Amino acid sequence: MSAGVFGAEARREGKRARTRARLMDAAVEVFARRGVERASANEIAHAAEVSNGTFYNHFRDKHDIVEAVAFRIATDVVRRLDAAMAGLDDAAERIAFGTRQIIELGASHAEWGHALVRSIRYLPELRRQATAFARADLERGARRGVFDVEVDDLLMDLFVALVTTALELRLSGEAGDEAGSKAAESQLRMLGVPVARAHELAWRPIAPLRFGLVEPA
Repeated sequence: MSAGVFGAEARREGKRARTRARLMDAAVEVFARRGVERASANEIAHAAEVSNGTFYNHFRDKHDIVEAVAFRIATDVVRRLDAAMAGLDDAAERIAFGTRQIIELGASHAEWGHALVRSIRYLPELRRQATAFARADLERGARRGVFDVEVDDLLMDLFVALVTTALELRLSGEAGDEAGSKAAESQLRMLGVPVARAHELAWRPIAPLRFGLVEPA
């Protein structure tokens, strides 16, 4: 298989690190094609063109590599989004911006867009950690009166569902470039933001961000 994002990052490291990265790239490919639930460690090893024994030298089992891949992608995305929003103080602006960037990024890099969506559903702890920054924005917005909601686990599940559903529709071709704006507008309306402001924030022109998990041009 050709080197993916993890392999490109590890190309100057030692053999063990390069092999681990190769397995992680293969896992992204298999998860996108088969889904996290149906994927197997054997399939990942085969896709990486290594033996099953080599797989188990690096990961305990499939769950271990799912966590490694998903947390690595989610951590990178969240960290860079947080940095990009350092100058945004308004909670509603931050929600609209973050949702649109995540959906655009996942749609632009379909293999790990699929992998991330499926991993978030497969790993509750990943979902909790990946949405922690959004929850903080929701709680701050609620305290300031920007949002007219009680921020609880049900609200967060609904909030995440809008993002993952919109991204899946983009990836399947059932929705176009407007999916991110539609999801962001629905989120803001759900949070009690007035119609006109929710629409303006969700459809405001923004430039897509570049993240670490993007292949070099």
